[in-house]
Amino acid sequence: MREYPTVLRDAGIGGAPVLWLYISTDGGVLSTEVQESSGYEALDQAAQNVARAMRFSPARNGDEVVAVWVQVPIRFAVAK
Repeated sequence: MREYPTVLRDAGIGGAPVLWLYISTDGGVLSTEVQESSGYEALDQAAQNVARAMRFSPARNGDEVVAVWVQVPIRFAVAK
């Protein structure tokens, strides 16, 4: 919620940008890319800020821990 741009939140504008995240072998987010924009640059940037703070369980290929790209939607919506 603290990343939700105040001007957009107060105007009741939401969106759900879809991001590609590159997850490291320790579960941290190394890189973010907007795959589908919300239509609002401020929401897209806020989504990237949220994604950078995320932590994941490392991916595995058999017994080997590997870095992977994953697709994640980040939804911003005004509670009614």
